[in-house]
Amino acid sequence: MLKRMNITDLMKAVQTQIKANTNLPCYDSVPENAASPFYFMSYAGSQPADTKTMYVDRHTVDIHIIADVSPSSVPVFKYIQKLEEAMTEDISIPCPYKLVRQDSGGVRTIQDDETGEKHAVMSFMFLVSYGYKIKI
Repeated sequence: MLKRMNITDLMKAVQTQIKANTNLPCYDSVPENAASPFYFMSYAGSQPADTKTMYVDRHTVDIHIIADVSPSSVPVFKYIQKLEEAMTEDISIPCPYKLVRQDSGGVRTIQDDETGEKHAVMSFMFLVSYGYKIKI
Protein backbone atom coordinates (compact mmCIF):
# COMPACT_ATOMS: atom_id res chain seq x y z
CA MET A 1 0.00 0.00 0.00
CA LEU A 2 1.24 3.48 -0.84
CA LYS A 3 1.19 6.16 1.82
CA ARG A 4 0.74 9.80 0.88
CA MET A 5 2.83 12.47 2.55
CA ASN A 6 1.37 13.89 5.75
CA ILE A 7 0.26 17.51 5.31
CA THR A 8 1.84 18.40 8.66
CA ASP A 9 5.27 17.30 7.36
CA LEU A 10 4.86 19.47 4.27
CA MET A 11 3.82 22.53 6.28
CA LYS A 12 6.72 22.00 8.71
CA ALA A 13 9.18 21.86 5.78
CA VAL A 14 7.78 25.09 4.30
CA GLN A 15 7.85 26.82 7.68
CA THR A 16 11.46 25.73 8.32
CA GLN A 17 12.53 27.03 4.90
CA ILE A 18 10.91 30.43 5.43
CA LYS A 19 12.27 30.90 8.96
CA ALA A 20 15.80 29.89 7.96
CA ASN A 21 16.01 32.05 4.84
CA THR A 22 14.12 35.20 5.85
CA ASN A 23 15.04 35.52 9.55
CA LEU A 24 11.39 36.36 10.25
CA PRO A 25 8.84 34.34 12.22
CA CYS A 26 6.52 32.06 10.24
CA TYR A 27 3.38 30.81 11.98
CA ASP A 28 0.75 28.22 11.18
CA SER A 29 -1.46 29.90 13.78
CA VAL A 30 -0.77 33.55 14.55
CA PRO A 31 -0.37 34.27 18.28
CA GLU A 32 -2.47 37.06 19.70
CA ASN A 33 -0.63 40.40 19.52
CA ALA A 34 2.14 39.03 17.27
CA ALA A 35 4.42 41.89 16.25
CA SER A 36 4.80 42.53 12.53
CA PRO A 37 6.55 41.77 10.26
CA PHE A 38 5.88 38.02 10.01
CA TYR A 39 4.62 35.30 7.70
CA PHE A 40 1.85 32.79 8.29
CA MET A 41 0.79 29.80 6.26
CA SER A 42 -2.49 28.21 5.30
CA TYR A 43 -3.01 24.97 3.43
CA ALA A 44 -5.08 25.61 0.30
CA GLY A 45 -5.55 21.99 -0.82
CA SER A 46 -4.20 19.09 -2.84
CA GLN A 47 -5.08 17.16 -5.95
CA PRO A 48 -3.67 14.14 -7.75
CA ALA A 49 -1.10 14.94 -10.43
CA ASP A 50 0.11 11.45 -11.34
CA THR A 51 2.53 11.04 -14.20
CA LYS A 52 3.07 8.04 -16.45
CA THR A 53 5.61 6.59 -14.00
CA MET A 54 4.91 8.19 -10.59
CA TYR A 55 2.13 8.73 -8.07
CA VAL A 56 2.18 12.47 -7.36
CA ASP A 57 0.12 14.92 -5.30
CA ARG A 58 0.01 18.66 -6.03
CA HIS A 59 -0.16 20.60 -2.76
CA THR A 60 -0.93 24.33 -2.65
CA VAL A 61 0.15 26.44 0.32
CA ASP A 62 -0.75 30.10 0.76
CA ILE A 63 1.80 32.28 2.53
CA HIS A 64 0.47 35.47 4.09
CA ILE A 65 2.93 38.33 4.45
CA ILE A 66 2.19 40.85 7.19
CA ALA A 67 4.39 43.94 6.87
CA ASP A 68 5.09 46.80 9.26
CA VAL A 69 2.53 49.54 9.77
CA SER A 70 3.24 52.03 6.99
CA PRO A 71 1.30 54.13 4.50
CA SER A 72 3.80 52.96 1.87
CA SER A 73 3.74 49.59 0.09
CA VAL A 74 7.54 49.40 0.04
CA PRO A 75 7.84 47.25 3.22
CA VAL A 76 5.41 44.62 1.94
CA PHE A 77 7.25 44.50 -1.40
CA LYS A 78 10.52 43.96 0.51
CA TYR A 79 9.04 40.99 2.42
CA ILE A 80 7.53 39.56 -0.77
CA GLN A 81 10.98 39.65 -2.36
CA LYS A 82 12.55 37.99 0.73
CA LEU A 83 9.95 35.21 0.54
CA GLU A 84 10.47 34.71 -3.20
CA GLU A 85 14.23 34.44 -2.65
CA ALA A 86 13.79 32.06 0.31
CA MET A 87 11.59 29.75 -1.74
CA THR A 88 13.95 29.51 -4.71
CA GLU A 89 15.69 26.79 -2.72
CA ASP A 90 13.79 23.48 -2.61
CA ILE A 91 12.17 22.51 0.68
CA SER A 92 13.51 19.42 2.44
CA ILE A 93 10.89 16.71 2.85
CA PRO A 94 11.24 13.38 4.69
CA CYS A 95 12.03 10.07 3.00
CA PRO A 96 10.58 8.13 1.19
CA TYR A 97 8.89 11.09 -0.50
CA LYS A 98 10.47 13.06 -3.33
CA LEU A 99 9.90 16.69 -4.19
CA VAL A 100 9.30 16.66 -7.95
CA ARG A 101 8.74 20.39 -8.39
CA GLN A 102 8.26 23.57 -6.37
CA ASP A 103 6.69 26.62 -8.03
CA SER A 104 5.49 30.05 -7.02
CA GLY A 105 1.95 31.00 -7.98
CA GLY A 106 2.88 34.65 -7.53
CA VAL A 107 1.24 37.36 -5.48
CA ARG A 108 -2.53 36.85 -5.33
CA THR A 109 -3.50 39.96 -3.40
CA ILE A 110 -2.20 42.94 -1.44
CA GLN A 111 -4.51 44.73 0.97
CA ASP A 112 -4.54 47.07 3.95
CA ASP A 113 -5.54 45.48 7.27
CA GLU A 114 -7.58 47.36 9.88
CA THR A 115 -4.40 47.62 11.96
CA GLY A 116 -2.66 49.67 9.24
CA GLU A 117 -0.40 46.76 8.26
CA LYS A 118 -0.05 45.72 4.63
CA HIS A 119 -1.12 42.12 4.00
CA ALA A 120 -0.09 40.19 0.89
CA VAL A 121 -0.82 36.59 -0.08
CA MET A 122 1.43 34.42 -2.24
CA SER A 123 0.74 30.84 -3.25
CA PHE A 124 3.26 28.07 -3.71
CA MET A 125 2.73 24.70 -5.34
CA PHE A 126 4.62 21.54 -4.37
CA LEU A 127 4.54 18.35 -6.44
CA VAL A 128 5.37 15.44 -4.13
CA SER A 129 5.90 11.88 -5.37
CA TYR A 130 4.93 9.05 -3.03
CA GLY A 131 5.65 6.02 -5.24
CA TYR A 132 6.50 4.65 -8.65
CA LYS A 133 4.22 2.81 -11.07
CA ILE A 134 5.56 -0.58 -12.10
CA LYS A 135 4.26 -2.87 -14.84
CA ILE A 136 4.62 -6.55 -14.22
